[in-house]
Amino acid sequence: MSKLINPTLKSRRQAFADFLANSAPFLGEEATEALNDLVHATTETGKAGSLTLTIKMKPIGGKAGQMELDTDVKTKLPAPTKGRTILFTTPDNNLQRSDPRQQTLDGVRDVSQESIAQKELRQTAAAPEQQPGLRVVG
Repeated sequence: MSKLINPTLKSRRQAFADFLANSAPFLGEEATEALNDLVHATTETGKAGSLTLTIKMKPIGGKAGQMELDTDVKTKLPAPTKGRTILFTTPDNNLQRSDPRQQTLDGVRDVSQESIAQKELRQTAAAPEQQPGLRVVG
């Protein structure tokens, strides 16, 4: 079978971007969202991803000049790298974050205690009028 030759002059052909904007704006919007998601995911993970745009076109039988479009936009986003956790076993064969064989130091806080302390400090700083003996100078 020989290749069909398009008789339309190149200067008269509709640009693909014009097709999306005028004939299939829903497809352009969907592809824009997918592309933005793909750029974000590949930037964040440093891994490759892909976007596939499929347009199936079929003449509607018996109706001159009418086409039926079936479109699909698919992305294959890279999966984020999962972190790893180190846990310690207890004598009862359970797992926990702190080493049960290690002594604790008085006055030392772990990260979860530190974040609670910082949150309390921010709340206190946000509401200075609730503290007795302090006044707002302005």
